[in-house]
Amino acid sequence: MSYVAKAISDEERLLTLTRPHWIYPLTGFVWFLAFLLIGLFLDNYFDSYLSRYSLDFFLNLKILYLSGQITPVSVIFTLIGIFAFWPFFMTFISSEIGLTDQRVIHKTGLIFIQIDQVDLDDIRAEHVTHGWLGWLLGYGKIRFNCRFIEDVKLPAISKPYRLVKASHNARYRHPKIEYDHDEFSDQIKQIEHHQKKSLPAEKMSKLKNQFKISFWKSARER
Repeated sequence: MSYVAKAISDEERLLTLTRPHWIYPLTGFVWFLAFLLIGLFLDNYFDSYLSRYSLDFFLNLKILYLSGQITPVSVIFTLIGIFAFWPFFMTFISSEIGLTDQRVIHKTGLIFIQIDQVDLDDIRAEHVTHGWLGWLLGYGKIRFNCRFIEDVKLPAISKPYRLVKASHNARYRHPKIEYDHDEFSDQIKQIEHHQKKSLPAEKMSKLKNQFKISFWKSARER
């Protein structure tokens, strides 16, 4: 059972529970692989100069075949790769984002647990950042602008606008939060508009239109 689900009080109801996007372990693995290959490359390059300090090894990766000597350089770069991979992996396995009918909760850590939370009535605005890879893979980071307390920043999650929309619905239904119906409708329309713009199909269509405009401008200038 998730930590957030166990931590909420009996007076509140859990509406949404999500975890960071799988881009985190993938990014960590890419960094690990990059450092590993750099170490193997340096081993192969310096083999003739450092052979007396090296250890025999045999590596067969089907496509890549190496045999000869391995130096401490490879071990060092492998350790660097592990250290680069670990924070991304820990973010993925230890983080939870929960939305209840009263607050937003962000939990991090496995042993030393840290909780960042904000009540729904303290949220003043939300900002979603994607980046090119984010809109292509469908993830984004959310920053909640809060009053009286520090802003709450969430890690990259899948379909971030779904969480933003759910938080507005929760605020609208909250008995102690004054949320005008017209204001609520305008906010939902804006969220759905940004959500639609963030879809890969919409982005590709926009890029195609920009390319056509640039092409016809260049053709006319000629």
